[in-house]
Amino acid sequence: MQDRVVLAKAQVEPGSAGMELGVYARQILGMSSRKLQKAVRTGGLLLNGRPAHSKARLKAGDWVQVTLPAQEQVKIPVASPKDIRILYEDRWLLGVHKPAGLPTYSLEEAQGAANQVASYFLAHGLRLTPRPVHRLDTPASGVVIFAKDAHTQTALTEFWGQGLVQRRYYAICRGLLTDGREIDLPIGGQPALTRVEPLKVHPHCTELSVEIITGRTHQIRRHLASIGHPLLGDRRYGPGHQEEGRLALHAWSVSFPHPHKKGELVKISSPVPYHEFSSYLPA
Repeated sequence: MQDRVVLAKAQVEPGSAGMELGVYARQILGMSSRKLQKAVRTGGLLLNGRPAHSKARLKAGDWVQVTLPAQEQVKIPVASPKDIRILYEDRWLLGVHKPAGLPTYSLEEAQGAANQVASYFLAHGLRLTPRPVHRLDTPASGVVIFAKDAHTQTALTEFWGQGLVQRRYYAICRGLLTDGREIDLPIGGQPALTRVEPLKVHPHCTELSVEIITGRTHQIRRHLASIGHPLLGDRRYGPGHQEEGRLALHAWSVSFPHPHKKGELVKISSPVPYHEFSSYLPA
């Protein structure tokens, strides 16, 4: 049998029952469309151990696995690591600071953080394909974590699905938000929960500490806009007359159990670049 690499696997939680297999692989397991297409083409999209159609409906307790033949692992163009900053590294993991405006991953051109990580690996004698464990919106900044092998990527993806990863963000929203709250509003038909706590209230905006319990696309941006407090600089979900500055969202810290060191908690932090938000805040 051809050697295969397991990119991700997880057991379906009750909240994801009824999802299509392909949608689950993208939204819950974090698979890119290109990886998913390769997995389907090579018989590596598995439901309970057997190849399945991407439209198959899932039940609670099902096992989903995404694999690729070893020689089919996605290769990406290499770019000079001029923008990323290394925050944490061991033999299994790499945590970097991604600046605002840089995509997490780019397959077509060498324009993403992963492309720069690939160059960093090569410079240190590591011929590894960067494996982002999660994504961060292009206009946002902050912590992004890469696994150095498929097994570590799978373990961390499972932690994400089990709620073992704590993600905190710094944000600035429009208007006065004076009380902490939970925003429990489905996104794309899936449960989505965001916890918001005001840090400092200004006459026209509020600095926030935000924790996302689930990880849906644009979750923080969509949730805050839904309660009438869109992020400053949000050209997608904010009002049409948004400011010229960058999106006021920064991935502050990510904490999770180390997948290979039992009992060890990893916390990777990136200081808030307050100078990038100076146009939004009172002097």
